Amino acid sequence: TNAYDFSFLAPCPASGLMLHGSADVVTPPIEVERVVSKLRTQKGIVIDYEVVEGASHFWAENLTEVEKRVGAYLDKRLAASA
Repeated sequence: TNAYDFSFLAPCPASGLMLHGSADVVTPPIEVERVVSKLRTQKGIVIDYEVVEGASHFWAENLTEVEKRVGAYLDKRLAASA
């Protein structure tokens, strides 16, 4: 979010989940939070934002945690649409 233009997300086409690693030195948390805040202002859009403690930019040691969180998010969204 600090190196690329994310204006293509305005208007945001869908609700979703954003994960960010607390140990990400490539993309500072404040930059991700800025984009999340912008997306959350759009009517009808719900953005879940979660920080994975200790995860780096490339998620090398945290893929199991990513899988768990994405799975939980999908389960929640599918249950809500049923």
